[in-house]
Amino acid sequence: MNDDEASTYKDSTGKFIDCFEKPLASNLHSFFKYHPFQPFNNVNFNPTKAYFRKENNSTFKRQWLTYSKNKNSFFCTFCLAFGSDDNRLTSGLKAESINNPYTRIKEHEKKSDHVNNCEAFLHYTNATDIKSRFSTSKHYEVERKRAVFHRLIDIIKLIGKRGLSYRGAKNAEAAYTLDNSALDHGNFLEIVLLLSKYDPLLKEHVDKVVSKSQNAKSHKNETTSGRPGGLLTFLSKTTADYIIEELGLLMKKEIAKQIKQSEFFTIQIDSTQDINVHDQLSVIIRFVSEDVNERLIALVDCKSGTGKNLCDDVCQVLKNLNLDVKNCIGSSTDGASNMRGQYNGFSAWLNKESPEQVHVWCYAHVLNLVMIDTTQICVQSKNLFGLLNSIAVFVRESYLRMHTWEANSRFKFISVIGDTRWWAKDRCLTKVFGSFKHPEEGLYIDIIKTLLEIHLSNTFSPDVCFRAKCLVDSLLKYETILTAHIFQQIFVSTTPVSNYLQVKGMNVVQAFQMIKQTIKTLRLQSRKCNDIVKHAKKFIQWANDKMDELEIELDYRVEEKFHAKRISKKKRMPGEEVSDESYIDPNNRFEINVHNVVYDQIVTSLEKRFGSHSQLYNDLSYLIPEYFNIDVPEIAFEWMSYKLKRFDQNITAGIIQSELKDFICKWPKIKNIAKTSENVFEDNIDEDSGEEGNGEIENNSNNRCLSIGGREACKNCIVCCYNVLKKYNLHTTAYRNLFLVYKYVLTLSCTQVRCETTFSKLKYILNRLRNCLSQNKLEHFLIMSIEKDILMNIDNEDVINNISQRSRLLSDSLKL
Repeated sequence: MNDDEASTYKDSTGKFIDCFEKPLASNLHSFFKYHPFQPFNNVNFNPTKAYFRKENNSTFKRQWLTYSKNKNSFFCTFCLAFGSDDNRLTSGLKAESINNPYTRIKEHEKKSDHVNNCEAFLHYTNATDIKSRFSTSKHYEVERKRAVFHRLIDIIKLIGKRGLSYRGAKNAEAAYTLDNSALDHGNFLEIVLLLSKYDPLLKEHVDKVVSKSQNAKSHKNETTSGRPGGLLTFLSKTTADYIIEELGLLMKKEIAKQIKQSEFFTIQIDSTQDINVHDQLSVIIRFVSEDVNERLIALVDCKSGTGKNLCDDVCQVLKNLNLDVKNCIGSSTDGASNMRGQYNGFSAWLNKESPEQVHVWCYAHVLNLVMIDTTQICVQSKNLFGLLNSIAVFVRESYLRMHTWEANSRFKFISVIGDTRWWAKDRCLTKVFGSFKHPEEGLYIDIIKTLLEIHLSNTFSPDVCFRAKCLVDSLLKYETILTAHIFQQIFVSTTPVSNYLQVKGMNVVQAFQMIKQTIKTLRLQSRKCNDIVKHAKKFIQWANDKMDELEIELDYRVEEKFHAKRISKKKRMPGEEVSDESYIDPNNRFEINVHNVVYDQIVTSLEKRFGSHSQLYNDLSYLIPEYFNIDVPEIAFEWMSYKLKRFDQNITAGIIQSELKDFICKWPKIKNIAKTSENVFEDNIDEDSGEEGNGEIENNSNNRCLSIGGREACKNCIVCCYNVLKKYNLHTTAYRNLFLVYKYVLTLSCTQVRCETTFSKLKYILNRLRNCLSQNKLEHFLIMSIEKDILMNIDNEDVINNISQRSRLLSDSLKL
């Protein structure tokens, strides 16, 4: 050791300890790391004579001797560390010559206590003392059990990710039954047993606990159902419950941590009735950190569906996660009165907790209502979708009809139209008539073949044959073809909007832009009935040619025009000068009464239902690069600056306008600079990723706007502006207020479709065969199934450390 003395060292807790005091057993490592301290310079004794001894013409160093310059004393480190009694060299032997230190050192090293302490030091260094052996053995056993626990946690993660059940039959979960492969032990234990065949560590653990459990059961005087108590196996339902609970809590903690990193957030809520007739409220939080995120944070069993109760439930959820409800800047719900009621709805009560929050009626629900209204506006549209649904129901009613269908069709089923989802009408229409301008993709000819075969067959009853004939006749009508093509053209514009509104992470600006473009497109098409007629004629020609190829009877062909109807004339009474109404052509009548009515209805409904929040949308229009204009009106951003005052008292509409004007001037250069780095990022995408993987990336990375080529950002949308400001640190000083505006806009939620996704998972997890989950466990399973990325990033060590604190027995088994 060098000649610079340190007077203290740190123990295991970080506390400073005097180097020359008797150390605790836990500090021996730090103590001997410092000692022996044997300086040779600037000492008032002969270091060679003190530090070394001669025996049989050989020189040996006294490793036990240490010296303190501050105290000018010698100490025996071995007696300090392992001795039970004090002596001259534990209290300090002064180095002055008057004390004859060399003689005292020789006397000390011959004492029996010192010799025993030297042996204790040798045992310590070789780790052969009883305590060390026990500690090492226990440490190994704890490490082994923790390794087993790691495997069990990974199994629970797999079960939670896939939304599977984990319990088995009532009397098949006990450890003593695990050697019986004929029993249903449940997914958790079955996966454990499967992995134990290939994992030696897990096999050793399973074999050991099975043997112990069987021995314990055989020695019990009274046999009872279930497993014998008092045996810690790690394979019980209790351990699985502990893991599920800790995973759920850690996931919610991680989500709350991410939300706190953002300045504000929005809420999406919706409720549904589960299989146990409980009203389950799904609470989704949307926030912007590095990305745009939408996370499920709770599933609440609602005791009351009033707006106040819903608000109380949401506030309690936020409180449990230490989130401030006043940081909520908006909410999105469906159109139910208890949600958006002006006085007692959820949004009204949330306004009291978080003033100035913006409530948005879910765009997806609004679009759904618009399309439902449109498809029911006239008799022809009702007849069309009623016909399509009747065909599907007719075929599915009997296995004989289904066999006939399967013999004629290259597809296996026909879609039934749902009552509440308009996209079900689009799906059914597309399956029958194909996509717009591409009839060969549809099942129209297959359906006619099937229905005619049923009609002409002797196997079916007269009633069935008659119904088949009626369905065929309706399909062949010219009116049916024209009406179908009207809605095919409408769905071409509306379906992409609907799909985007159901995407995770979608932003309000892009949704609003798509809706505006859809309205514009539909308005342009609203008086172009001739285009519909032209495409309908092509479809009719294609269908008749296909029926000629299949040699279908000539009596069955698609009509190419409306039937001529006799004009009714009223008898003219003597002296009456009123003439009959002028003759109206059937094509013109259809255009006026069907085509124009349908288009007028959808355009009017879209404009009316999406007309709220006009101030917000006016401000949004100035932020989109596509519409950048340096001439920003003086009233721009007054509404938005008012909303953002609570997060930055200094923000004003004028400051936002100034920063936006400067940003607009520099945007062409900024986006060109950013283009290179974006290309590098996109080039790192795996070239071998399949279609399924690409779909997952698309759904979960909507903050990353890609151009049509898919290799670089479009640099023409609000997401690109936000990413550029964030990436190049322009949000700290240069465009701090503008960045806050962009972040506010991206945080706003205009749908609560993620709640619908939650309910789809809920029906899968909680079903008729699995309906006894407690509310907490149901919530944990649902979060694991939906927030898979967070689940797989949870550190297993954190789970084990938390579980080890649940009981003394678990602490002894798992705590290092």
